[in-house]
Amino acid sequence: MKKAYGGVVINPSGQVLLREPAGHYKGDIWTFAKGKPESGESPEQTAVREVLEETGYWAEIVAKIPGSFDGSRTSNEYFLMVPVKDTGRFDAETQAVRWATGEEARQLIQLNQKPKRRRRDLRVLKLALALVRCLEPALHPSDATQPQLQPFDTTQPQ
Repeated sequence: MKKAYGGVVINPSGQVLLREPAGHYKGDIWTFAKGKPESGESPEQTAVREVLEETGYWAEIVAKIPGSFDGSRTSNEYFLMVPVKDTGRFDAETQAVRWATGEEARQLIQLNQKPKRRRRDLRVLKLALALVRCLEPALHPSDATQPQLQPFDTTQPQ
């Protein structure tokens, strides 16, 4: 089974970044950026690159979303990310990107036409939002004495 890696980007306001695939590829109306690794690329490097290419956002990984999300031909893994910079440009695989609240994201993902892909994305969203709640104190410390959550170093193999 082939591997693919992607990212769920959540901003400090708790909004989720979704992408609308060009031509609603494979029945996806709104989904997350993901793709297959290039030669020599780590899962983390793949996820960061795919998010940049498909959404136009540089993002940093803060944690791996637990689990593997298998389709008929691909096993997908996702990372929780925070946005760093919006380049304002995404590739031709995407026709639009948007920020949505958790509930809006759930409703938008419900529009996906294929039940297995819809269930996968809803599961990924649910786990990402739960992970954010668990990490909230480290992501947004209320005072300077709390340790900062460090993003993964995607330049070195894990």
